[in-house]
Amino acid sequence: MKNNHLPDSPFFRFMDVVGDVFLLNLCWLAGCLPVVTAGASTTAAFSVAGKMAAGQEYRVFHDYGTAFRRDFALSTRTWLVMVVLGLLLWFDYQLGLAKSGSLGGILIASASAFGVIWLAALGGGFALLGRFAYRRGRDAMKDGLRLCLARPQAALVWLVFMGTLPVLYGSTPQLFWYLFPLWLLIGGGTAIVLTARLLRPAFVKIEEGQH
Repeated sequence: MKNNHLPDSPFFRFMDVVGDVFLLNLCWLAGCLPVVTAGASTTAAFSVAGKMAAGQEYRVFHDYGTAFRRDFALSTRTWLVMVVLGLLLWFDYQLGLAKSGSLGGILIASASAFGVIWLAALGGGFALLGRFAYRRGRDAMKDGLRLCLARPQAALVWLVFMGTLPVLYGSTPQLFWYLFPLWLLIGGGTAIVLTARLLRPAFVKIEEGQH
């Protein structure tokens, strides 16, 4: 016998969310493929995830595309600047590996610490760009870092999902290749949705202050 309450059951609601996360992850990955558009793609994905976290009506493909076009210019400029900073940190880290003694250790430690800050600023900054209007990307990145300090659980989720695989690639390649297909399937979308949900209390305060 057909159960007319099945669509409203916790299981079906959970599967709806899983399906939306999968679709959002697909959009995000496709938008990141040219690399130069990764910033716009992440901002657009956070825009959709923000609506999900707020309990607002959304359509994954439609809202992602709208946000991608709307925020493309600012998000892309911001992303390119952050890429340059990220490359400088990577060169600093590689230089530390090439040096011996305390100097090499200092370079590696500083590059790692600033790398965590860089990644946290990216997550918080693009989450803000996806939800609020900014005139300058650097302001969003600064506010994003403050946001991560205020909501460390959100920063931790973002750092784990986005930072673990690169670390594993350098330290444990076998485990990296084991987890990489699963991450491609749903990892990015999960990171963005979970981060948006954990940032929601802070966003509520911002939204209340704008009224």
